[in-house]
Amino acid sequence: MTSENNLIEKKIVEKAKELGASLAGIARIEDLKASPSYEIYANNPFYEEYDPSTSDYHEFKGVKWRDEHKSVLVWALSHPESEPVLDWWSLKVNGFTPGNGVMRTQSRQLRLWMEEEFGIKAYSLPYQIEYGGAFLKDSAHLAGIGVIGKNNLLVTPEFGTRVRLRGIFIEAELEPTGPSNFDPCNGCDKPCHSACPRNVFRSGSFDRSICKEENDERYANEEMLDGSIMGIEEPSMVMKPCRYCELACPVAQGATL
Repeated sequence: MTSENNLIEKKIVEKAKELGASLAGIARIEDLKASPSYEIYANNPFYEEYDPSTSDYHEFKGVKWRDEHKSVLVWALSHPESEPVLDWWSLKVNGFTPGNGVMRTQSRQLRLWMEEEFGIKAYSLPYQIEYGGAFLKDSAHLAGIGVIGKNNLLVTPEFGTRVRLRGIFIEAELEPTGPSNFDPCNGCDKPCHSACPRNVFRSGSFDRSICKEENDERYANEEMLDGSIMGIEEPSMVMKPCRYCELACPVAQGATL
C-alpha cells in the first residue's frame, strides 16, 4: 500500500471524527466476508423473509454486495448513560432514533466529501443484511475500533459498550485500520450476564430470541412523550430499548464524549 493511500485512510478517519464520530476505522470487505457472524446468521436469520435460496441477494451467504464495494468505513457515536434518548425509537424521528438521525447526517456529509476530495464513491449501508447491509460490530472489530465481547456487544477501550454504530461502503481498496487485539473480557466476572432481566445468557452464550422478547414487550408499552424530548415538534409514541447488559459492562465506565 502506497504512502498516498495511507494518507487517504488517515484523512477519511480524521474527517469522520471532525464531523462528530467518537471513533472511526476502515475494514476490507474481503475480510468481512470471513466473519463468523454471516455463517451464524445464515443458519438463524433475524428477518423471516430471509431466504438465500430465493433472494435476489444470495451471492454471499444470503447477502448481496456489489463488486465495486471494496472497503467499509465504520464509526461510533458515544452513548453515555447520561444521554438515554439517543437510542429511543419513534416513527416520527429522522432515522427513527435521535442518535441514528445524527449519524445519517454524518454519513451523507462523509460520502459527499469523499467524492469531492478523492473522487471515491461511497454508499450508505442498509440496516437489513438481506438488502446488502453489513454486520457493524464485525466491521468495527476489523477496523480496530473494539472487539465483540461475551455480552455480544462491541466493547471499545474508550467508551466500553456504550456506543452506536454506522457505516458506509467505499469503492476503493483501502488499508484496514485493525483488527483490534483488545481483550476486555479476560478475567471479567461478566456482570453483563447477571444484569439481564431475561437471563439471555442462561445457556452460556447470547440468545437473541430471548432478548427480542424483552424489547417486544417494550414496544408493546410505548410511551407518548413531548416532541421536544426527541428533537421534534409534535408528541410521539416512543420505545425505550433495553440497555441492562450494555450499562453493566465495567469497561470505560463514566466515559463521555
